[in-house]
Amino acid sequence: MLGRRLHSPAGYTSLAGQHAQRPRSRRLNVSVRAANAARPPQVQILENSSRNTHEPPPTTQAAAEFLRQELKTIFRTGEITASRYARGIVFEDPITRISDINAYQLMIRAIKTLFNVAFDLHDVTITKPDEVTTTWTMSLKAWELPWQPTLLFSGRSFYKVDSGGTIISHRDVWDAVDNNAFLSPEAVAEVLRQLLQLQITPGLETPAYTVLKAARDYELRRYQPYIVAETAMPSGSTPAGGAGFNDLAGYIFGGNSNQQSMEMTTPVFTRSPAQAGAAGDSSGSGEVTMQFVLEKKFADVDELPQPNSRKVRRKQLPGSFCAAARFSGFAFDWEVKDAERKLRAALAKDGLQAKPGYSLARYNEPWVPPPLRRNEVLLELVDFEWP
Repeated sequence: MLGRRLHSPAGYTSLAGQHAQRPRSRRLNVSVRAANAARPPQVQILENSSRNTHEPPPTTQAAAEFLRQELKTIFRTGEITASRYARGIVFEDPITRISDINAYQLMIRAIKTLFNVAFDLHDVTITKPDEVTTTWTMSLKAWELPWQPTLLFSGRSFYKVDSGGTIISHRDVWDAVDNNAFLSPEAVAEVLRQLLQLQITPGLETPAYTVLKAARDYELRRYQPYIVAETAMPSGSTPAGGAGFNDLAGYIFGGNSNQQSMEMTTPVFTRSPAQAGAAGDSSGSGEVTMQFVLEKKFADVDELPQPNSRKVRRKQLPGSFCAAARFSGFAFDWEVKDAERKLRAALAKDGLQAKPGYSLARYNEPWVPPPLRRNEVLLELVDFEWP
């Protein structure tokens, strides 16, 4: 499971697009960062205490670099570089098992055909002399189904490499299930749960984030900085309330110094005070605020027109790591508090700590039926780094 910081397994390496010179007298861990990471791909070398030198074979290093490039395009093109895989390659994940390169290629093509795929490669690591491990997140929008559900998985792939650098096996494990054996009932149930998820996400602009981990009960996200219009809600309000909406709507629909109308975005955030209790009790000091996310075309707060109302503030929010738990319904106070309680318990089980207070994100218009609504509780993580 994911802890506060993801470490390469002790004793072997992760590889970037170029190879660093390696001293002969020390054991190496070399880390590869994917193109979508916060910084460009680079090689990090960490010394271990072992007195022996354990460099991975050049063929395994070459396989790691190949996979780093291959996985950037494989789901966009639907094609594999067949010469780098064994004819009898064995693939297994919790719902699929094949043992032929033609079936492996057909699987990749089927994924590209049946789904709109977004694949984020987080890390490529040499974990054994003959093994390369990748860490990833993958979303699959089933566009042919009428309700177009999006399946979201994260996990690790273990690639075995022979002495010539050919990939002979590929095994996936998912973060959302404990039993990753083939045809695990838990995994089948997870796929069905996601396929039957009916919540609607409007096609509006939303804050940019990357899902780093899709666990059973929550998503771990890295949010990029974004700008909001914010107003304090009346004393005694809870995040599930709606007071403040009209003030913010007035601002974006022309109630500003430029009489400028702005596009609607999603979600509407309401945030409890940082001093609030774990169950969302907002009786402590501080204020409950409501926020509208503003369009990305505004790169800086100073580019925004001044609000006509003194109740409305413009605010730049920094990037952050958050855990998010989704639920449907009206988002009544008791539903929100229950979602927060369950999320904190799931994070504690995985060794993660969240700050006091929480945010409620509501994505839909008031007339959307409760079973189709997308609501989320978000908790900002404490002292979290990735990787």
